Amino acid sequence: MPNDRFHIEPEQVHAVVFDLGGVLIEGGPSEVVAFGKRTGLDDDQWRVLRREIFGNEGMWAQLERGEVAYEDFVRELRARVNGAGGDISEEEAAFFMGRPEPMGSESPVRPAMVEAVRALRAVMPTALLTNNVVEWRDGWSMVFNDPELFEVIVDSSAVGARKPEPRIYEITRERLDVPHEAILFVDDIGQNLKAAKQLGWQTLLFTQEADVLPVLKSICDRS
Repeated sequence: MPNDRFHIEPEQVHAVVFDLGGVLIEGGPSEVVAFGKRTGLDDDQWRVLRREIFGNEGMWAQLERGEVAYEDFVRELRARVNGAGGDISEEEAAFFMGRPEPMGSESPVRPAMVEAVRALRAVMPTALLTNNVVEWRDGWSMVFNDPELFEVIVDSSAVGARKPEPRIYEITRERLDVPHEAILFVDDIGQNLKAAKQLGWQTLLFTQEADVLPVLKSICDRS
């Protein structure tokens, strides 16, 4: 029977795909929102600037596709904030997510989520699908580049495409070698899930572990 609350059909799931930041690691978009309070800009100013910089057409998207260097993004972020009336140093710009490598080996991992991935990996293919940057790859790879966790890892900066662009979902499906309809995708950003759903994936919005873990267990137990 379908899971009424999340509209998941566990018996149809034959591979599970996980986001990294915001799902397996704490943080993500909330850190970008919080950065505005440290810039000297008011909420409305930062909201407009944030959409320009971090939106799907902004420089952050270019960075996640591996088209620009992180140091160039940091300089641009600082220039845009200061040009709008804020006041941040280059170091503060580099720490816009609270630490220089927010997805590095010292990031706050969610252990229960990682163990759920490990349990699923024992019974079906799993994949990590992350919008990320080249300069952070070594850090998070130390923790998550583990065959006991993931059969497939798709890093936006390595493949030149990012969520919610259709191509990155196609790459993930091809590497998993399963139909779109057999995939469940867990992410904390609605637009990323919407794009996957349009291809036939089942989707699960991560808000808190207490909601997501029982769904993952039901899939694991079914297998």
